[in-house]
Amino acid sequence: MVYSSKTVFYALLAALAVFAFPAGAPGAEPSPWPWMPKENVLTIPTGPDNRRNSEGDFVILEDGTILCVYAHYYGSAGDDHATACLMSRLSSDGGDTWTTCDKLEVENEGGRNVTSVSLLRLADGRVAMFYLVTESSEDCRPYMRVRRDDGTWGERKCLIDKPSYNVVNNDRVVQLASGRILIPVARHDYLGKDKYDYEANAHTYCLICDDGGETWREGGALEPIEGVIYQEPGLCELADGRILMNVRTDSHAQYFAYSADGGQTWGPAFKSCIDSPRSPTLIKRLPGSDELLAIGNPYLPIPGSNDRVTMTIERLSPDGGEILVRKTMEHPQRQMNVDWMYPAVCFLGDGTALVGYFCGPGAYIYKINLSDL
Repeated sequence: MVYSSKTVFYALLAALAVFAFPAGAPGAEPSPWPWMPKENVLTIPTGPDNRRNSEGDFVILEDGTILCVYAHYYGSAGDDHATACLMSRLSSDGGDTWTTCDKLEVENEGGRNVTSVSLLRLADGRVAMFYLVTESSEDCRPYMRVRRDDGTWGERKCLIDKPSYNVVNNDRVVQLASGRILIPVARHDYLGKDKYDYEANAHTYCLICDDGGETWREGGALEPIEGVIYQEPGLCELADGRILMNVRTDSHAQYFAYSADGGQTWGPAFKSCIDSPRSPTLIKRLPGSDELLAIGNPYLPIPGSNDRVTMTIERLSPDGGEILVRKTMEHPQRQMNVDWMYPAVCFLGDGTALVGYFCGPGAYIYKINLSDL
């Protein structure tokens, strides 16, 4: 990892900052990074017939209302192939308060579930929703709908013709300054022994659209690296016009690759400055800045816990090559043996942002001031 002198200074303050927070499970080590101030504005808890609420996203509607859509798993299970539909909550006051009841946005259209939402305001003003429909262990594909004037969603469009198993994380679809829409995809071969028997290493590429969502084609794949597993890619358009792809790996770090042609082809992948377990990281460009924001799980093994018990938020250099500031969002000082994962971010335009993510007990939305990062 690469840290600036400012980050080193913050790290020296971490020992002092930790005393401001209650101790967690016995044996939990103090966070090595200072805490990121945040306000919990919404918790969507799970229950006996709702084992998981996860993988959602935000969009600001024409009247300023914030729409949050997430995957609501119902029934007795909450694994990736359990039954799920898409539910929503609304905020009309900048994310400070939210509606208290779920609204059904998309019913379970798949043989197993619908999940993993990305919401995007298109350049032409329309609001698009992208999500995965899982029919079986051999068929999980991305779909798109466009929001109608009455607040309902139009007809769904399947973006991959041939049945195959594709992973697209929540809050990952981007529209470039050129108008091109990119969806980062990890396609896994199904091996057939059980419902989770997949080739771990994914064929990683982008779906590309140049006509506002009408037609889609596959771009070139990320070149494999021997001994490195690619999974769960993300995208960010940099200030210099290049596209940054980050991928989850089994090599204790996110790997990066750059595209100079709008996601059609990719340069060599390489180990980045972001350490992580086999877990995804969300990277966005900060509003009004060339610098980037990253949220994910650092590689910080803690005896007796899983590898997603810590979540950090980081400010990166404009090319993503240097961590300028790193702060703690979640740490086992607060709660041991809980996964924190699949973040989403909504920039509110007033120097604040909403950060949502999922853990075992439910889905959480926090409000943060970007000036604290």
